[in-house]
Amino acid sequence: MQKRKFGKPLSLGLKKTGSTATQPVKQSVFADDAAEAQWPDELAAKEASDKKKRNLDTFLEELKQEHEQEAKRLSRRAEAPPENTTNLHINNLPSDVDEQVLCTVFGKFGAIGSVKILWPRGDEPARPHNTGFVCFMERAAAEAALQSLSNAELHGQPLRVSWGKPVPLPSKPLYVLGEDEAPTGQPFNARSGVADDVPEVQVARPTNSRTLRLIHWTVEHVIRHGPRFECLLISRVHDDPRFRFLVDWQSADHAYYRWRMYSLLCGDTKDHWRQRMFMMYDAVPVWVPPTVAVHPVAWNLESSESEEHGDTELSSRTRGRLQRRVDRVQSSGRGVIASAMAMAVECAHAPEQVVDIVCQAFANAQTPTAKLAKLHLVSDILHNSAAPVANAWRLRQAFEPRLEEVFDALVLAHRAIDARLRAEQFRKRVLAVLAVWETWVVYPAERIYELAAKFMD
Repeated sequence: MQKRKFGKPLSLGLKKTGSTATQPVKQSVFADDAAEAQWPDELAAKEASDKKKRNLDTFLEELKQEHEQEAKRLSRRAEAPPENTTNLHINNLPSDVDEQVLCTVFGKFGAIGSVKILWPRGDEPARPHNTGFVCFMERAAAEAALQSLSNAELHGQPLRVSWGKPVPLPSKPLYVLGEDEAPTGQPFNARSGVADDVPEVQVARPTNSRTLRLIHWTVEHVIRHGPRFECLLISRVHDDPRFRFLVDWQSADHAYYRWRMYSLLCGDTKDHWRQRMFMMYDAVPVWVPPTVAVHPVAWNLESSESEEHGDTELSSRTRGRLQRRVDRVQSSGRGVIASAMAMAVECAHAPEQVVDIVCQAFANAQTPTAKLAKLHLVSDILHNSAAPVANAWRLRQAFEPRLEEVFDALVLAHRAIDARLRAEQFRKRVLAVLAVWETWVVYPAERIYELAAKFMD
């Protein structure tokens, strides 16, 4: 039997004869390989797209769950946990609101059993707002407060009021609005304090922000323009209910107005003041300042350039003007001295620079007459340091450590006078100024005696 010879496969030699022509096997294999080569890229892109969708769906689902949980939490707070609770939870309390202010705000709805504010601990930083609780003696009062004060503004911040957990009620209420507002017959409606025989005026910031700004505006202008401005304002607005704090001496707003003005005139600032009790007048009552706010109190007033921008230094232009006015004081003419004194008081926000300019003028004065005129200028500045002008008191404080330098220059000028009679007249004029200072109680008597002793040799 003859063996069959195998040659090339017939399929490799076929040609296209139309649409039904058979394609070479290897071409078909290569085409499938190319398609398969593209599959991993397409699959990777599809998987990445599916992954993004899954991540987005997961995020939306988590967000939805958070919203649902928040809604449930708020709904639980809106409803009283037990029906007998009278305790209210207050969130977003301004940092300068204390328990007394809470009693005043919530007390108009009924008797209060307890008040609590969660203040920051000693090692905790100050917070922009606090949380507190007010527990009423009756449920109806708590419901009325919840309905009226939810989202109400207190010192510019909206309150968040909700029900809190019930707490035990005391046998007697802590605060009843009618009792605290009843007239006591004491000045400024003072009440018994720690010592029953010593009445106290508890100063509290007005809860109404408009009243607070109006009081600050009035204090600013009375300090700037003096008591005559206050009398004129009272005569014009005594029938205006907005200015009731000016004429109603028994109101809490008047006590705040009187304390705020006294505090600023004593050297306190708008944002920080002394916390210790004090006596504003020679006799009782004792005044108890309010707590210092964590954040600055907004005054929103027209302020002088120094107070508005917090400048503690004189501009070169202002310093030059003051220098020229002080240099013009070469004799005891009242007009020139008054002009220099007025500008020195206006620049009291930079007391060290004012005193430096005046003391330098002493050193540059060439004649005894000029030095004596500078002394009269210092005397006028010290006398007006008690004027109701912002920071004027700081001039007296700044001059005290430089008095030795001033009077040493006066002693040298006295010794340089050749004529005995003129020297004696100069000495008497200097001692006369010191006698006036002793009458004004500008400085302690011992300090004035030390300065006078320099001219007794």
